[in-house]
Amino acid sequence: MLPLMSADPAAEPFLTVHADARDPAALAIEREIIEAAGGRFEATASTSEDELIENLQDAEAILVTSARITRRVVEAMTRCKLIIRYGVGLDTLDIPAATDHGMVVAHYPDFCQPEVANHATMLLLACAKKLVVLDRTVRDGSWRPGPLSPMHQIHGETLGLVALGNIGQEVAPRAQALGLDVIAFDPFASDEPFERLGIERVGALDELLGRSDFVSLHTPLTPETEHMMSTEQFRAMKSTAFLINTSRGPTVNQDALIAALQAGEIAGAGLDVFAQEPLPGDSPLTEMDNVVLTPHSASFSDYAFDTMKQRVGNTVVALMNGRWPDDVATIANPGVTPRAELPPRN
Repeated sequence: MLPLMSADPAAEPFLTVHADARDPAALAIEREIIEAAGGRFEATASTSEDELIENLQDAEAILVTSARITRRVVEAMTRCKLIIRYGVGLDTLDIPAATDHGMVVAHYPDFCQPEVANHATMLLLACAKKLVVLDRTVRDGSWRPGPLSPMHQIHGETLGLVALGNIGQEVAPRAQALGLDVIAFDPFASDEPFERLGIERVGALDELLGRSDFVSLHTPLTPETEHMMSTEQFRAMKSTAFLINTSRGPTVNQDALIAALQAGEIAGAGLDVFAQEPLPGDSPLTEMDNVVLTPHSASFSDYAFDTMKQRVGNTVVALMNGRWPDDVATIANPGVTPRAELPPRN
């Protein structure tokens, strides 16, 4: 467990607000750390930009899980010194706006990497071995759904990783242990992880798609990666291949994916993330036997979440103590001129 830090008890209580708390009781770890250091902690549930402005205007630090912090929201937070985004992604935050207004933005890009890698591997296996269909036939008493063919043998097939960042690098050895050949497309990665992990570097996305029996997405969501998987890309895949997505829903054009599945252009998909979350109950994806669905839960384990909550609390307290919190978090805008009184960075 990370150590508790303490702030000057004589100072005015530092107000931290959780912007979109669905269950305030689940925030006990953060609350305990911040309040033990002399700060105040509040939890609120904001579902609109106007509600965020109303609920966050007095906060000196805000904690965000999924709320969208736009420039308009940032401009209304006249006391805010710190924005913490739980987990890895930053696509819900206007970081340039926060930087313009002197707010340090912190996140945890090393959070939950093994959990997501395990989940992606689980989705791959569930798709290849028809887990959902087979489970259902046992439960409904029909025992077998008829011929099991076609069913992938997995070993000797090819996994194509789209992006070889921290999570992709965790997936690769898991796949290799199953006997899969691993290739990857990542124009921004150095040669080091390819060489260290024994992964073939592929120079073009279409080449990876055409060679892979499983395609697993691990790219962040940026303007360049939004809908990077669409009609043309699905047509480039083998008709026997599966798509696995544990990255961000909008990296896939969901309508194009549904059309590709309906047309038999790909064999199936394992999806933890969606264009709209929660996934609507009437989505065609929910009716497809060749699709495995999970509710954006790849990152979860008790250990991963409890550890992150401790780090969130200590990130706040570091700033309360007048320190950069880069020993417990990653600063997403290191060039910011902070509104808080912090020492110059080395």
